[in-house]
Amino acid sequence: MAIRPLIFGILFVSVFVVIILSIIWVDTSHPIHQPDPLSPTAPGAAQPGPVQ
Repeated sequence: MAIRPLIFGILFVSVFVVIILSIIWVDTSHPIHQPDPLSPTAPGAAQPGPVQ
């Protein structure tokens, strides 16, 4: 009886399927890079406000 090759085949296919699903399962609703809230702003970017 070929039980050991059957188990190795099932494990190989399941690992392959898990890798494919992990590549597909990427949440694209959130941006990958979010700006740091504590980082300084660029010199040319002025905040809108009252003119003095």
